[in-house]
Amino acid sequence: MKTKQKANLLTICVDHISSCMGPVIPILIAGGLVKLLVVILTMTGLLAEGSSTEAVLSLIGDAPLYFLPFLVAYTASIHFKVNTPLAIGAVGAMMSPDFISLVAGGGSLSFAGIPLVGADYAYSTIPIILLVASMIFIERLVHRCMPKVLDEILSPLVILLLSSLAGLLLIGPIGTLIGNLLSDGMAWLQLHSPVLAWSLFAGILPLLVITGMHWVFVAVALADLGATGVDAGIMVAFFILSLAQSGACLAVFFRSKSTSIRKLALSCSLTVFLTGVTEPPIYGITLKYKRPLITSMIGAAVAGAYQGLVTIHCYVYAFPGLPSCLMFSDPSEPGNLAKALIAAAIAFAASFLLTFFFGGSPSESPEGEAAQ
Repeated sequence: MKTKQKANLLTICVDHISSCMGPVIPILIAGGLVKLLVVILTMTGLLAEGSSTEAVLSLIGDAPLYFLPFLVAYTASIHFKVNTPLAIGAVGAMMSPDFISLVAGGGSLSFAGIPLVGADYAYSTIPIILLVASMIFIERLVHRCMPKVLDEILSPLVILLLSSLAGLLLIGPIGTLIGNLLSDGMAWLQLHSPVLAWSLFAGILPLLVITGMHWVFVAVALADLGATGVDAGIMVAFFILSLAQSGACLAVFFRSKSTSIRKLALSCSLTVFLTGVTEPPIYGITLKYKRPLITSMIGAAVAGAYQGLVTIHCYVYAFPGLPSCLMFSDPSEPGNLAKALIAAAIAFAASFLLTFFFGGSPSESPEGEAAQ
C-alpha cells in the first residue's frame, strides 16, 4: 500500500510540473530559435560578431529564459487556480533587483531574525511551482480568517505578504535545493562514470517521457543554460532520443506490411526527425508495439555511451530535432557540433538496425502486439 501511495504521489508531482511547464515551452523555443538565428548569421558572416545588432538579437533570445520564473508563475497560477497577479507579485519579490543586490553583496541575510538564504531565482522553475502551489493554502487560510467586510480590501495585502515571505524564507530555498540536487547528481555521475550515466539516461528517456518525468530534467537543463550558458548533456540526450525514435519508426515503416501502420510510422519518423517532438512516435508506434520501444532504448543507450565517452555540451535551448543541431555549436568548443551529430547518427542507425532485425513486424492485430 505504501509503495502504491508513493507512486501516486510521484505521478501527481510529475503531472503538476508538466502542466505548469508545457504552456511556456513554445516561447522558450522561440527564444532558442532567435539564438540559433544569431549563430547562423555570425557563422555565415552576415552579422558581425560583437556588434550591437548581435547584442540586441541575443538579448531578445535570452529574455524568455531569464524571465522564465514570471512565465511559470503565470501558467502555474492558472493550473493551481490561484490569483494570477498575486502569484506574479510574490515571484517578483524573489526576482527583485534589490533582492539580487542583497544576495550579490554577500554576508548574512535575515528577516526579523530569521536567516534568509541568498539564492538567484532567475531561470528557476521548481521553486516557482512550489511557491504558487503553496498559495492554494495561503489564499484559503486568509479568506477563511479575514472578516467578510475587509476581505476584498485586506486579503490581497496579506496574501502577497505571506506568499512573498514564504517564497524568500522557505519555499524558494527548498526548491533551489531540489534543483541543485538533481543538477549535482547528474554532474557527479558525469564526473565519475560518464559513459554509464549518459548511456542509462538516454536509454530510459522514453520511459521518462511516458511518465512526464522528463520535465524535471528539462527544468534542470534550463536552469544550467540560464546560469552558466552551458548544459552538460541533458539536451544532448534528448537529441539522441529524437533520432533514436526516428530511426525506430523508419524501421517499422520498412518492416510492417500494414499500409496504415507504414503511413503512421513514416509520419512519426519525419516529425520527430525535423521537430524533436517525441510524443507522437512514442505513443503512436514504439510504445504501442513494444519491441520497437525496447530496440530504440538500446539504440539510444549506445549513443549515450558515446556521449559519455567524448563529452558533448548544449549552448541553446530548442526542441532537439536535426534542424536544431546548431544548439550544440559554440566557438569555444569547435568540435562539439560534430560530436553531437555523430551521437545522433549512432542513435538513428543503431535504433533503425535493431528495430529492423529484432523489432518484429507490427500489424493491426487486436492485441496491438508486434507480429513475429
